Amino acid sequence: MSSPINDFKHESLQDRESIVKYINALREGFESGQLVLGNNGNRIILEPAGMIKLDLKAKRKDGRIKLTVKVNWREKSEEEKEEEKPLIIESKRD
Repeated sequence: MSSPINDFKHESLQDRESIVKYINALREGFESGQLVLGNNGNRIILEPAGMIKLDLKAKRKDGRIKLTVKVNWREKSEEEKEEEKPLIIESKRD
């Protein structure tokens, strides 16, 4: 059984097709609202919600390319989650 962690890092060499699979898995995680990242028996579960900041950077130098993708959001506390109440708007016509 894997234990929850607060930090996760992975670095490896992959072919283009593998990168596409990872990017698609990230897309599916954002769509579903839950990302599960893991390796070596560790895993972290993230729940992206609310406004999400996207930061893209690309750099070319001496024949090497670097693409950096950063995604940030604030995690809501349990109290904030409980305080959220849906907005209800009703109209009555006679």
